[in-house]
Amino acid sequence: MYILDYLVHLVSQAQAQAPRQMLELAMRAIAIDLGARSCRLFIQKSGEELVSSESFGVEAGVEPADAAQRVAHEALLNVLPSSADTPAGSWRAVPLVSRARRLGALVIERPAREQPFTEQELSRFSAVASRVVDLLESASLIEVLKGTPGSLPVDAAPSSRTSGEEILEGVAASPGIAMGVVSFRHAFPSELARRELARGDAPGERERLRDALQKTENDLLRMQASAASELGEEQALIFGAHLLLLRDPILLEKIEVGIGGGLPAAAAADDAFAEIAGRLRQVRDPYLQERAEDVEDLRSRVLGHLIEVEGEAARPGHVVVSPHTSPSIVMELKVLGATGVASEHGGTTSHGALLARALGVPAVVGVGGLLSRVRADDVLVVDGDEGRVILRPSPDTLRDYTSRVAAEAQKRTEFSRYRSLPSRTADDVPFRLEANVALGVDLGVAVTNGAEGVGLYRTEFAFIAHDGVPSRDEQVRIYAKAYAAFPDRPISFRILDLAGDKFLPIGGLRVAHSAFHGYRSIRVLFDYPHILRDQVQAFALAANGRPLRILVPMVSSLEELQRVKQLTLSALAQLPNQANISTPSFGAMIEVPAAVEIVSDVATEVDFFSIGTNDLIQYSLVVDREDPRLSSPHHAFHPAILRMIQRVTATAHAAAKEVCVCGEIAARPEVAIALVALGVDTLSLTPRAIPELKQRLSQVTLEPLRVDLERLLSTRTTAEMEQSLRSYLLHHTAAGAKLVS
Repeated sequence: MYILDYLVHLVSQAQAQAPRQMLELAMRAIAIDLGARSCRLFIQKSGEELVSSESFGVEAGVEPADAAQRVAHEALLNVLPSSADTPAGSWRAVPLVSRARRLGALVIERPAREQPFTEQELSRFSAVASRVVDLLESASLIEVLKGTPGSLPVDAAPSSRTSGEEILEGVAASPGIAMGVVSFRHAFPSELARRELARGDAPGERERLRDALQKTENDLLRMQASAASELGEEQALIFGAHLLLLRDPILLEKIEVGIGGGLPAAAAADDAFAEIAGRLRQVRDPYLQERAEDVEDLRSRVLGHLIEVEGEAARPGHVVVSPHTSPSIVMELKVLGATGVASEHGGTTSHGALLARALGVPAVVGVGGLLSRVRADDVLVVDGDEGRVILRPSPDTLRDYTSRVAAEAQKRTEFSRYRSLPSRTADDVPFRLEANVALGVDLGVAVTNGAEGVGLYRTEFAFIAHDGVPSRDEQVRIYAKAYAAFPDRPISFRILDLAGDKFLPIGGLRVAHSAFHGYRSIRVLFDYPHILRDQVQAFALAANGRPLRILVPMVSSLEELQRVKQLTLSALAQLPNQANISTPSFGAMIEVPAAVEIVSDVATEVDFFSIGTNDLIQYSLVVDREDPRLSSPHHAFHPAILRMIQRVTATAHAAAKEVCVCGEIAARPEVAIALVALGVDTLSLTPRAIPELKQRLSQVTLEPLRVDLERLLSTRTTAEMEQSLRSYLLHHTAAGAKLVS
């Protein structure tokens, strides 16, 4: 009987055999099949200790050689095959891994005087190792391995550098704190695809492939329908992009070539997905590199159907650990009630990270070595605020994080009382709080938190999720939801702003990969006027006769602004039924120093202004907000920034134009009170921050700061400005009011 079939037979008979006898039979059969002098099983204990029993070799009673121990340790440490050649023999080892659990290593030896192992033999050895994993994981054996009498000396949990608390640093992808027992998703290694022989000839394998692809497509269609109904059109577009990749003829051709060459369908599919993902990771652009996550997600789904291995589903109260934070994983954990997600790879602009932020799911990505250090039953803390994962937290750490979660919940309860109250300072000065929106799901959050409209609708996500240009009709459905959420409130749609951190692989459409390059935003759209045309027409059709406010991003000259207006009005004039087409109000985004200098000229062309402080800080201070070496929360207090805001506001008001600040600094109470004192009419911020900011400003008297503005603006350093505003907030908060930092 062929060795793989024999091992399958042993697995099927696991309940009837003693574990040690079953493993001994397996090791001897493997050694005979591969023509090895010995085959040894090294089993992982807690920590890094490897244990071997001499009875598992062909030459029973022979102690394991140092070379065998060394290659077994190296294989297990790196989760890759390893080898060693000594005067006595040639040693080869493969790791035994299951869903990030390191079970041990399999080692074979051939005497030095004989021919070395061939590539074909080593390939078969890897396939054999996968079947040994099955043996180790059979129900009766696992029960014995957990410590019952006569068991093998093994701990079936994965290896870890330490049995105590361990802190792993990553990248904060979505804020919040999640605590729970780990659930693995898509964490099985590629070796699983090599477990089985082809179950027949090439036609049979092609049929199995078609069946797996159809099941995968059905999964994606269900996920897409759920996203569209529960979360919004943008999330549905994510899975549309997955479906396009699944049907890609290049991918299908690569799998066909593998099957035609004699590979089983699973191995052929694994090779094809690996090649495409590898090519994406070699591209210099970070956005395209992160698209490899989509490929890996599809790979896991297709292989799951081909080899009939179901990943462990996320469960309520669990934290999901995965190689990548893919959109489908985020969707699944949200539906199933898992509390957070941590992944070994990925970036903050990946689809999954964007979706996690939109859904309020705490997430940390880019946690190096995560899968190799997490045990299947570990408790994890995902700190999406600080970008770290705590494995096996100590009782003190759990108490600290539990207290933080409780404090945040108490703050949210306290802030929620202010959602429906008017936005006024303690001395009755009114201001407006609107929401920054990027996703349909943000609209519901904005309404719930008492937003007075949408100050900035970032339209890029639908394009990013689509991995291309969504149709005009798709855009209409997306933008119409804003009017459904805010039927009587202002909504300001920003024209598509393509930048280095929002790169789109659309045909020949390319933008500069550096945020400091000038080829971005409206300058890109001048070269692709059909994209601008479809988008502004979608704005108007979604408005359906209601007020339409269009924000022009990255204004740097009067000529560019006038050209955008001309193209927009021309596009709207092409629409039929002009009776339902609103005449738009135009707004100019002030995001570069040049725009600050020409505000009085721009005011003759627009109806309102929006100051985008994220980019204004970046371009004025020559810093990169995506680079942790240069980005700093203290930049909001730079005297030049506040002076520019004051100049823009004063000039705009002189022309009877309103001013909104829509950057992240608007959510910070000590800066927000200064913005209101400077005369800014509206603050637009992330929806969940609105109640807290309203509460804080409602307790602060504004008039003393207005009187003292000249002195404030003459402050010379960032540190002095920050100290001055923090001190003002502290000393001019109404008596008895509770400050929440």
